[in-house]
Amino acid sequence: MTLYNDLNNILQGLRCALIIGTLTFISLTTSAARALEVSLELILAVDCSSSVEPDEYALQVKGIADAFRHPTVIRAVNTAAPNGIVVTLVQWSGASMQSQAIDWMRITGKESAELAAQEIENAPRFMRWGATAIGEAISYSRELFEDNGFEGLRKVIDVSGDGISNQGTVPILTHKETAKASVTVNGLAILTGEPSLDIYYRAQVMSGPRAFVERAEGFDDFAVAMRRKLIREIGSPPAVRGTPHRPLATQMAKTTSTVPSAPKSATTELPGGALNIPIVLPVVTQSPDFKPSPRRDR
Repeated sequence: MTLYNDLNNILQGLRCALIIGTLTFISLTTSAARALEVSLELILAVDCSSSVEPDEYALQVKGIADAFRHPTVIRAVNTAAPNGIVVTLVQWSGASMQSQAIDWMRITGKESAELAAQEIENAPRFMRWGATAIGEAISYSRELFEDNGFEGLRKVIDVSGDGISNQGTVPILTHKETAKASVTVNGLAILTGEPSLDIYYRAQVMSGPRAFVERAEGFDDFAVAMRRKLIREIGSPPAVRGTPHRPLATQMAKTTSTVPSAPKSATTELPGGALNIPIVLPVVTQSPDFKPSPRRDR
């Protein structure tokens, strides 16, 4: 009798495990099936550190909203993004200070672009102080792509700021995790306090297929620079997959960097991660052009 009871308990346990496994599988596949396919998932990560004055932050937010309202951006969505794009706004400053200011919004044309613009304009500023931790801003933003209800042909983090990272993870160390997640990181460098900031952004911040850095001479120029960048991001085709004759990393090397070729003495080799090849990147500290200026948020 005892043996019978033991066997019965084992069978019941197996049945429960099977039911739980089946329900989990159904839940996962249903969730994946519900993900709406879009042409682009875009995160706008905006600098809210101490160096950004209230009027300067307002210019950033208004610049983003005006860019989405602009006919050329709407035309780019209509012609290059047949499934539309989704966008969200992230505010960031110090290493532990990031916030998703608005939920993901889908843009398919003029009306939905206007709604997104209004949401961005009306979002409160959640932080007004802190250092500049670009690495943590990238890592936080990358996680927002997970289980967001959308499946984009491309995933892009758009980092805008007015200074170099002075706290937390060095931005270049996030490149491996963003590459693994198939995420491209673009930059918009605001040159108000650091005229060479775009050089730093190209070397440290941007990464992934067709990554690039846009520059704004100041906060007043932000709206025009953002519009140029959005048109380029929306209109960019999906990354080309690697072939046996042309590995993906080789293609990426030809499309991701806008930095002029550096001499051998000004380059360093980093491990290529899962691709197991060296990636050659410029060393910022050896650039004769880059001269960081003092930061107000230090």
